[in-house]
Amino acid sequence: MPRLLSQALRASSAPLLFGFRLWAAVCLALFVAFWLELDNASWAGTTAALVCQPRLGASMRNGWFRVVGTVVGAGAIVLLSAAFPQDRAAFLIGLALLCGASAFVAAQLGNASALSASLVGATAAIVAGGELGAVGGPNGQVFLLAVSRATEICIGVAAAGIVLASTHVGVASHRLQEQISGIAAEIRSHVSNMLANAGGALPDSQLARRDLARRIIGLNAQIDEAIGESWQVRYNAPLLQRALEGLLQALMSWRILALRLSALPSDVSARQAGRILQLTPQFALAGTQPHPADRRAYAATARALLREPAASASMRLLADETARIMAGFCRMLDGLTLLRNARAPLNSVRPRRRAPSDFLPALVAALRAFSVVLIAAALWIATAWPNGSTAIVWAALATVIFAAAGDESFARVSAWALGTGLAAGCAAVTAFAVLPNVHSFAGLSLVLGLYLVPAGALSTLPLKPPVFGAMATLFVPLLNPENQMSYDTVQFYNASMAVVVGCSIGAMSYLILPPVSPATRTRRLLRLTLRDFRSLCCPDADTSRGDWESLMYGRLAAIPDSATPQQRSEILAALSLGLALIRLRRALRSFPLNSELDAALTALAHGDVAVARHGLQRVDMALARSTSALGRATADRSRGLLEVIDDGLAQQAAYLSGGSLP
Repeated sequence: MPRLLSQALRASSAPLLFGFRLWAAVCLALFVAFWLELDNASWAGTTAALVCQPRLGASMRNGWFRVVGTVVGAGAIVLLSAAFPQDRAAFLIGLALLCGASAFVAAQLGNASALSASLVGATAAIVAGGELGAVGGPNGQVFLLAVSRATEICIGVAAAGIVLASTHVGVASHRLQEQISGIAAEIRSHVSNMLANAGGALPDSQLARRDLARRIIGLNAQIDEAIGESWQVRYNAPLLQRALEGLLQALMSWRILALRLSALPSDVSARQAGRILQLTPQFALAGTQPHPADRRAYAATARALLREPAASASMRLLADETARIMAGFCRMLDGLTLLRNARAPLNSVRPRRRAPSDFLPALVAALRAFSVVLIAAALWIATAWPNGSTAIVWAALATVIFAAAGDESFARVSAWALGTGLAAGCAAVTAFAVLPNVHSFAGLSLVLGLYLVPAGALSTLPLKPPVFGAMATLFVPLLNPENQMSYDTVQFYNASMAVVVGCSIGAMSYLILPPVSPATRTRRLLRLTLRDFRSLCCPDADTSRGDWESLMYGRLAAIPDSATPQQRSEILAALSLGLALIRLRRALRSFPLNSELDAALTALAHGDVAVARHGLQRVDMALARSTSALGRATADRSRGLLEVIDDGLAQQAAYLSGGSLP
């Protein structure tokens, strides 16, 4: 029994501690708002509850984006009110367009910065709700109202940040460091095992590569957390993205090595793999994790592999791709250096702009937010409901905030609507049975703690966390604590009903206009990837290596979790083949073979894989006849790239010809 009790206490300590942090943040925000005598202090408490999350990095990162989105949204609604000072219909349409644009950008970004876009529309709706509730239309007080609401929201962000930073020790950097090191060690172990067994029965590594690719892409959320915990990490954030790209590069080169070794005769495969192992002492350390201090050794190995004389095109290819693995590990080690010692001087890296993956999900989210605002506004006008403007606010919040949730949007917004109803009942009991006997801020804080601590603790447990999260977050705006409390039951139930109705309208909108299904998104991403690859094959294509990597990395990040391993491998193959094509074109600039290469790639652009492979074989034979000493190394390297392309075309012929797409 004592052991079970101690285990229960240890298991409940972290959730309870988060509940106390949530309570402290809300009380601090309310105290500051009351002290400044702001007209609606509940928005400060609500924001503090929204910003508080169990993980420090996520809370701090989201808090910064909330401030940016709040300021932009407040400015946008002021400009909108100035544009339509006497036209309520045009003002409401403009508000709907602003919320739709906010949802579009949030759904398109899909990361921590999506929260900033969501807060633009959310803040605009909050200010508009206060403006419409006052006189039923835009008015000259909008600037002061916007300043007041923005101040309340920023107070909530600051209060949550102060409480979390002073009571929480972040571990996101350490956790991310361990996962990156573990993935790198697995890649190195697999490649070492493959080279050691070359010439015999090579292990099937496709499933391992696909699983590792999924895990690498999933690290983006943890990068956002690590950025939120440290300003030094935030300043050098591109290094972490380059670390993930380095791991993906190692995966692609590993795939190329596996295809080439399996295509070679067993004796040739064993001999060439043995030579690669001799040049790469790092593969002898397969049982250990890479250390940042080894970066120079990895870079030296990469240079040695590139300088290694090659007797054949296949040997040149193996050496080059192994060098690319070493280079990818160097980028990974730069990221580990940043995570282990954020104060260490590092070479600055410009952030890479990621190309959009697919506009359809964002367009659906924008249309949903636009329609919901107009429907809620029509309901308000048709019923002349005094609290109809509040329903508009919460309907807009339900669609804008969850625009970037993707496949989980309906489940999360439904849980939010359910949590809103439960919180409304708790707020009613608190407002009319408890608060009339409380006459000080200390008493109010104690009452809030009796509710927020258990609700916050339950929101961290696997049992329906979105429902309890909504109960913890929306209790404050439903209770609406003020310096001078009002206990008007009609006013309370009208306001609470407006919040519940608004959230319900937002939840129902996901049933009427659901998000694009994961299967449809996957098919579209595969079609778009094939279209872009075929465009890359056109003779006049001028896509750079960086642009192609940015586009394909965005596609990999956007592919749903439900995608099959084969579908993930098709996008990885397109990424690898595209990079090989770009390198091949650059290498063959000094050879008079552009017409033959363009003819083969034109056939590939039309989906004729067999004709393309035959044309590339003719280019390979022409390169084999090259006798120039200066061009011999370039010819071998180009022939190696041709082998990469031929192997990829053979493996993904169905996809590249369009036959595997439904």
